[in-house]
Amino acid sequence: MGIESVVKPKRNARLDTGPPARRLPVSRYIELGHEAWVRLTGYGRRWAVETVYSTFKRLFGEGCMTRTLENVARELVGKVALYNMLVNM
Repeated sequence: MGIESVVKPKRNARLDTGPPARRLPVSRYIELGHEAWVRLTGYGRRWAVETVYSTFKRLFGEGCMTRTLENVARELVGKVALYNMLVNM
């Protein structure tokens, strides 16, 4: 799906140890510096998404009242529309 995990390298991360797949992100982090690396990778955006999910689940609960997949989709679309209306007030 083209999704890559973004794990911030430790301050003392080394390029001569560890798996080769980890060396490239570490070298990129060292090369670019923290601020440019954050902009490039989108690091730190996860908290915003998790806040939205948490708020949504607090308002509407974790489950759906309907049983069929088609009706679950309709219920969630309605809940999302209502949530968006509340957020944009």
